[in-house]
Amino acid sequence: MSSTQASYKVTVDTIRINEILSQLNDKDAKKAIKSALRKSVSIIRKEAQRNLGAVVKANSLKKEVHVAIYRNASGARVDLLDRRKKGSKAFTLKFFELGTKERATNKGANRGSITASYFFRTAVESKKNEAEKSLEQNIINSIMKVVNKKK
Repeated sequence: MSSTQASYKVTVDTIRINEILSQLNDKDAKKAIKSALRKSVSIIRKEAQRNLGAVVKANSLKKEVHVAIYRNASGARVDLLDRRKKGSKAFTLKFFELGTKERATNKGANRGSITASYFFRTAVESKKNEAEKSLEQNIINSIMKVVNKKK
């Protein structure tokens, strides 16, 4: 019985969202959806930054956890590597995520290894459900904000 009510609630909210979206033009609707996606995905980004802070003390690397919203507003992603940014040190984040094996130079000097911390994987696993749950409410809030601006 509770699963039927939950699916009904989602249907009612979806109908409500579609009614409000029909009042907006495509540009405003896309802007509202992108804003909601950015808010929801930033939950995972903040958790990844917090986990990275426990692994590495460099605050500049925290800024390298990147959020990308698709142009057609169909989705979003959180990345460890932003290829568009020149001079970025983001490539080092994968070493802290996955770890490295023991390294040595040709002359035999030890260069050490990095143990895998999986800071990004744990952030995604722990905050994925929270981000998905907040997405619907964020979409409604963003759409209402745009509608209220237009009035």
